Amino acid sequence: MKIRPHTPLVASAVLLGLMASGTAPAYASLDTDPDQVAQTVAAVAPTELSAVDIHENEDHLSAPLTQGGEAVISRAASDGLTFSSDPGEQGTTISLPGASALSDAAVSADGSVTYAGNQQVPAVNVVASEDAVRISTVITSPSQPQEFAYDFGAGNSVEIQEDGSVVVVSDQPAAGSPETEVIVASIDAPWATDASGVPVATHYVAEGSVLTQVVEHRSGDTTYPVVADPTVDQPNIFQYRVRFDRAETAAIASGGWGGVVGSFSCGVMAPVCALATGSLAYNAGVAQNSSPKKCVQVTATQPMVVPGMVWWVDTYAGGPCT
Repeated sequence: MKIRPHTPLVASAVLLGLMASGTAPAYASLDTDPDQVAQTVAAVAPTELSAVDIHENEDHLSAPLTQGGEAVISRAASDGLTFSSDPGEQGTTISLPGASALSDAAVSADGSVTYAGNQQVPAVNVVASEDAVRISTVITSPSQPQEFAYDFGAGNSVEIQEDGSVVVVSDQPAAGSPETEVIVASIDAPWATDASGVPVATHYVAEGSVLTQVVEHRSGDTTYPVVADPTVDQPNIFQYRVRFDRAETAAIASGGWGGVVGSFSCGVMAPVCALATGSLAYNAGVAQNSSPKKCVQVTATQPMVVPGMVWWVDTYAGGPCT
């Protein structure tokens, strides 16, 4: 599916059309209509997502994802969302902000899932598509919070990248390869937009396994409702990463593939490192010439070279790069 961007003008026109037709959402009420929440999210979201078919079970809803993955959307908001690479396998669970005050899940006409809120807690709308899973909060007034926490659970650490995006890394390395980290979630840079299509200042804060989106909707001339979300990329729920430290980065920059082999840090990702030799050497040189100096890393959707595998090399700061 090709994701097509909305423009603020189009988004505003859609929402204003809803208001003019008398179907504008009454978000301050306790009986928020799931379809109205879904319409408001779709009107201002920067990308258009089409929901996959939802399978309804007694205690949860399931959405099949690409490459055999699955998103499990619990009926009770307090049970959160779970992503797994294969149906039935233990996956990564994400808590929802304000979960204790949210209603049970309801499927909207567009296939998204909504947890209705109230005057103190924003509603949460979830769209599971083939390309991404979007988790949106719909903020209806200045009295509602400006911080929304998503906990990825014990054993995971949240990292905010230079471009504002996020990776969530398991504290346990890949089996049999202590050099290889497992990335359990990749999240787009945050966004927030008010009802007139005007961006609202927002950013992420990371602490341990918790990712918090801060939405500064009380500052400035904000038109409510405000929609904000983290979007979890698909189809690569699980990825693998090798980070090289300063000494290893210097060795790679000066010796190319020989430097990589000499570092003994690729582990199970050695086939990917071999494939990425040229890019590793180039980016290591960029890292060495940066001020302050950075380090090089390689990420892949599989630790072995297989059809459909995607890999990339970039630089980073912090962590092992000290």
